[in-house]
Amino acid sequence: MEAATLWLGALELVGALVFALAGLSDMCARRRSAAVRRQIWALAIAVALVLPLPRLALAASTLRLPPGVAPALLAVWGVGAALLLARLIAGHAAAGRLVRAGAPITEGPWQETARSLWFGDGRQVELRACATSRTPQVVGVLRPVILVPVPMLAAPAAERRALLAHELAHVARADCLLLLAGAVARAIYWPDPLAWWALRRLRAHAEDAADDAALHTGIPSSSYAAQLVAVARAQLERAGRVAADGLRARVRGVLDVGRIRSDAPARATRWGVPRLVGAALVLATMVTACEARSAEVPGAPASGQRGAK
Repeated sequence: MEAATLWLGALELVGALVFALAGLSDMCARRRSAAVRRQIWALAIAVALVLPLPRLALAASTLRLPPGVAPALLAVWGVGAALLLARLIAGHAAAGRLVRAGAPITEGPWQETARSLWFGDGRQVELRACATSRTPQVVGVLRPVILVPVPMLAAPAAERRALLAHELAHVARADCLLLLAGAVARAIYWPDPLAWWALRRLRAHAEDAADDAALHTGIPSSSYAAQLVAVARAQLERAGRVAADGLRARVRGVLDVGRIRSDAPARATRWGVPRLVGAALVLATMVTACEARSAEVPGAPASGQRGAK
């Protein structure tokens, strides 16, 4: 148990370093598009998730903890991780209920607009009308579904096109999968505030990148900002001020004429996630190798001294 506690503590420290480097990279890329900055945090979260695998090969630490400390630390970490994972599972279960309660949209203007906008690998994105949702949203990881609020079924063509472009950008970039990965990483590294910050930055940049895709449909930024203001009012009534503040930040970003935006709307890539995981494995292995090499350095001088004698 003591070895497990020390291994987990070292993992938390290395994970904090990964998130800190991602934050520094994000600051250096502040003149780049939201899609690029989103990718920085996606890679950092992927590295944090695969980091435990190569670290299993490291030798056990020789440090010693006071009696009773190791079980207490493991218990605190386990309770926090379990609570966050339970909340994540409950949220996905609630999203599943929304999907099952929604009515499939198989024809009509929303389906026609979705077909005209979707430039992926031939798959058709499922649309469902939801009576309890206030704004369109993507639900699901393996088979994403776009939920359309029933009151919005009669939305004008320009508004419908912009809203669908935003949600289809999330689908094309597999944002639901990345946000799930970010939530799992937060549960593993929850004692570190940087893990919570990483998930917030990933979510914010993903929304900004999807807004860029919506603006590529030709809708004026002022009209799209007005749509976001209407959504913010609904969120303020239902989800509280925190969610509404996030939408206000998006409105400011949409109206910011100096912001660097993506050159083209999102396109689905079959190998996007596998490449991300592969890059994360390489980086995690390199970090672990450097850590193992640094642990061997103290033994080198002693060997040299014996040779001199």
